[in-house]
Amino acid sequence: MSGPSPDALIRQALIFRGAGEAAKAIDLLKEALAADPTHLNAQIQLGATYIDQGKTKLALDTLAGAARQAPNSPIVRRLVALGQLQRGALPEARKEAEEAIRLFAADSISHTILGRILARQQHWREAEAELRRAVELQPDSDYALTHLGYFLLGRRKVAEAAEVADAAGRAAPDDFGVILLRGDVALRLGKAQEARDFALWALSLKANHREAIRLLVSVKAHQSWWLGLWWRLNSNIWLRLLIVFASFPLGIWFITPIYLIAGRLIFEHMLARELKTVKLKRGF
Repeated sequence: MSGPSPDALIRQALIFRGAGEAAKAIDLLKEALAADPTHLNAQIQLGATYIDQGKTKLALDTLAGAARQAPNSPIVRRLVALGQLQRGALPEARKEAEEAIRLFAADSISHTILGRILARQQHWREAEAELRRAVELQPDSDYALTHLGYFLLGRRKVAEAAEVADAAGRAAPDDFGVILLRGDVALRLGKAQEARDFALWALSLKANHREAIRLLVSVKAHQSWWLGLWWRLNSNIWLRLLIVFASFPLGIWFITPIYLIAGRLIFEHMLARELKTVKLKRGF
């Protein structure tokens, strides 16, 4: 008796991927490729799942086969662009994203990816144009809205970012990235309590997620100047070194390390009270 077909395995893998169980999805996709090594959709889905996991080399190796089979596929091109973006190969990523758009100009995702690449290259005007074009093409795309919102936040256009975050909240209120964007916007608007609620909502969906923890820690830092200073020191090694070297003549260089250790313990205690499942990972 033969096993499930590659298409059936892919359908199961997509269910697991949607549920956040990437390891199970990868196993099923590998099984599909073992049954049919040239199955294009299996290669595409496996490459996309590797990208989700940040396994860039595996993603690009997998997508190389898809690119040979379907060199004119905009989906393959935009996935390769994402992989190259993760790898930090910006010229290659831009070339792939532009080719994806040439093949399918109305694809909102490809415009968003190109906008992200241009932003990394600090081509601010072109990046904003691409990100806004993506939203024009698909106004209810949480992917396009989220990346436009964060771009605007990074460019200190907080009022415009707030409008985009509101639109994202209407389009996909339960999306994890949208929740984080709304929390970050609320914090920038000085609404710390609202930002805290968004952070806890995000952590209830993905406990221990680094970005959700970052948002909650940022809220706490915003609410206390003492902890805010700790957060800035913890986030910037050069600032830490500057303070340590400046305090050497006074003989109090050891205060900064003690302050960092004590601040971390206080933050851990605060976070544990907010949500018992939160634990800071080493190196956070």
